[in-house]
Amino acid sequence: MNVFKNKSIENELLNAKKIAIAGHIRPDGDCIGSCTALYLYLNECRRELGLKQVDVYLEPFGPEFNILSGTGNIKHNCDNDESYDVFISLDCSSPDRLGKAIKYYNMAKRTICIDHHITNDYFADINHVVADASSTCEVLFNLMDIDRISRETAQSLYTGIVHDTGMFRNSSTSDKTMEIAAQLI
Repeated sequence: MNVFKNKSIENELLNAKKIAIAGHIRPDGDCIGSCTALYLYLNECRRELGLKQVDVYLEPFGPEFNILSGTGNIKHNCDNDESYDVFISLDCSSPDRLGKAIKYYNMAKRTICIDHHITNDYFADINHVVADASSTCEVLFNLMDIDRISRETAQSLYTGIVHDTGMFRNSSTSDKTMEIAAQLI
């Protein structure tokens, strides 16, 4: 199938019907970009993966991010008692940074963490942490099949990379980061 380059992640998603995605408290551009990118990508691959439901939980964020597709579907409160087959944590180095979405993490059958923070606790069942990546969006890009990345998904990934690299000025910006940004453009 090759929806994801990491077979462990792909196998977990193939066996899931309901997926929750969440990022860290006080979400920034990389957090919002990675959550919307994965949400869009999973929905584009929904039929192949056999998914029935994908939900994203984030604290409220500024209206400047509403230009990204999928932000209108983000849930800002955690007042239901949904249980999920898989919970995916993005751009989050420890479970306490999930805020109120921790309840869905705790109730999920399986958990996945995709991150770039060197301080990551490796707290999920499957942890894909690339500490030398500029952003979680860069990590996600490297997990996705480039031929399946839509324009909307690319915009979310690019937004996250731009935000976490300080518009390509931070020391985390590498040649690889620039090549990925060029491909997304």
